[in-house]
Amino acid sequence: MKKPKTNNLVTKSYLTRKLNQLEEQIDWKMEKRFKVFKNDILEMKDTIVKEVKDMREEFDAHQYSHLRINETLEEHERRIKVLER
Repeated sequence: MKKPKTNNLVTKSYLTRKLNQLEEQIDWKMEKRFKVFKNDILEMKDTIVKEVKDMREEFDAHQYSHLRINETLEEHERRIKVLER
């Protein structure tokens, strides 16, 4: 019994269909990876923003302590001048 002849030629429509399927698969995989990447970036951004906020609060507290020290020093200088008279 003879085997039926099969046509192994790739048609334009078959190739187009396969390329479209491949493109959809690539798009889906890339979208999935970009979502993960975006989430990682946003989490990192939140960490950095918190760190900057904490540093700013610490700096402000430090500046305020210098202000209080300077005010105290000025008050002491004023008292010393009064006592020296």
